[in-house]
Amino acid sequence: MAKQQTQHLENLAAERMVLGKVLQSEASFWAVADALHAFHFSREIHQRIYQAIRDILTEGKRMSIAIIESRLGPEYDDDGKSTVSLLTALLRDAENNESALDEVEQIVDLWRHRKLIETLEHGLKEAKKPNVMPADLLSDMEVKIKDINVNSQAEPLKWIGDIAGKVLTRSAKTKDTGIIPGFDTGLPTLDQLIGRIHAGDLGFIGARAGDAKTLLSFQLALRAQLYMPGIFFELEMKDEDLTARAMAGETNVSVAEIEAGSYDAFALEDLKSARDKLKGARIVIDDRPKLAVEQMRDRCVAMKRRHGLGFAVVDHVRLVRTFNKSTNKFDRIEHVTGEFKALAKDLGIAFIVLSQVTRSSQRRDDPFPNLTDLDGGGSIEQDADWCVSLFRRDRWLKGQRPQEMDSKEGREWAEQMQRWKNRIEVRCLKRRRGEDGETAEFEFDGRRGQLREVER
Repeated sequence: MAKQQTQHLENLAAERMVLGKVLQSEASFWAVADALHAFHFSREIHQRIYQAIRDILTEGKRMSIAIIESRLGPEYDDDGKSTVSLLTALLRDAENNESALDEVEQIVDLWRHRKLIETLEHGLKEAKKPNVMPADLLSDMEVKIKDINVNSQAEPLKWIGDIAGKVLTRSAKTKDTGIIPGFDTGLPTLDQLIGRIHAGDLGFIGARAGDAKTLLSFQLALRAQLYMPGIFFELEMKDEDLTARAMAGETNVSVAEIEAGSYDAFALEDLKSARDKLKGARIVIDDRPKLAVEQMRDRCVAMKRRHGLGFAVVDHVRLVRTFNKSTNKFDRIEHVTGEFKALAKDLGIAFIVLSQVTRSSQRRDDPFPNLTDLDGGGSIEQDADWCVSLFRRDRWLKGQRPQEMDSKEGREWAEQMQRWKNRIEVRCLKRRRGEDGETAEFEFDGRRGQLREVER
């Protein structure tokens, strides 16, 4: 019964054709060597032949039927079938088949199918055992499935010369059309700080609570959705709270007034217009609390397949869980940021992740957030393509108010408060494609929940 169930998961004719081709020439073997391994074949004798070929060629020896026979023995099964006759038959099968190597992808795909069934059956068997921890089993299953994925890359390695050709072709297309890859932020000064945001990028926005990181991330999402659909993982607020901020940004009605219903008929019409505009926005919101990075991966993959996906936002990294075993918070965040980077690259999407500032950094004389001040600062420095920190100096100054306002310190404090009122500073902490360390100012409209360019 088991044999019947797996027969449709093997293609012996394809295996024979590929083996015949690699027996014909070393060039054929090296054309598939990066993608095809002995364990991908379903028949043991096919595995042994391919491994013998790999061993002979990697040892720098000349391949021949005689040397392969010496590795495998004169007979390849219990019925006394000749190894030489099998190798000769394989060569004959591939003689007039120029496209035989095209079958490599199917061989690998069928192996992947067989391994998935084996892994799922193992998981089902383990799940039925008493006292099995679901989180441990999920972690084990994830490792096994990732291993299948790693060993089923039908794409060969890419030569840098070929990649250079693609780079030049893309550059020439940009030159001719004027269409630059990636998307801009909608704020020219911010574009100067971090550049355009590209598929595969992992970016971070760090700030203290209340210093507008969610506001900026949603503003970037609304800009990005003009180019491609996106998903917003909101682990802290409800979906309605986040959307109310977006509606406030489209009107002159504050979030507090929206929640209280304290606005006139004209404002109501503005809110209806904002609602209608957001109906066309290509953003979905997932506000489930305590999401694991593995669940985010599943949601992103499903979104990519069904609707297309160009970007994802996560608010914020400290709240992201993982099924992976982590001994402490630092290990967990390091694992999470690494997974975000891998997911951005695998799916070809941009990831924008928010990070809170640690309490210790807020006790400095001028606590403008640096990389080391952010939750997961070390892993952010390692994995991020870009990172900015936000700082509302007027909020910080309120806590520094002198007791004697008539004193020199009091007058200087008042001047600083006036200077930074309704302003927000953005500093580039990391930029993989350019210089970092620059700081820029923006107008902060708290009522509408927006950052705007400073009018010069």
